[in-house]
Amino acid sequence: MGARIYLHYPGNDEAVAVASGFSWGACLLGFIWALSKKMWFAAFVMLAVNVILFGMGLWGETADLIGLVLSILFAVACGAYGNRWHRWTLEKRGYVVV
Repeated sequence: MGARIYLHYPGNDEAVAVASGFSWGACLLGFIWALSKKMWFAAFVMLAVNVILFGMGLWGETADLIGLVLSILFAVACGAYGNRWHRWTLEKRGYVVV
């Protein structure tokens, strides 16, 4: 776990802490983690990818193994980029780095 980056909305005294580094919440919980952070588009994309990968598992044994591997890779990618996506979302909403 890396250092935290603090962002605040102009005119508001409260700061939001965003961790840097790997996000276990994004890795293990996926779109539920994104919904808890109010990252609506990211949650929709994560859910869509998970449904597609789940659907691959219904096609047969080989596709099931490929779907499992791709699901694990997608979860690791979400964990690696989750905190960056959260910071980017907050910055797009007008938050600035303190």
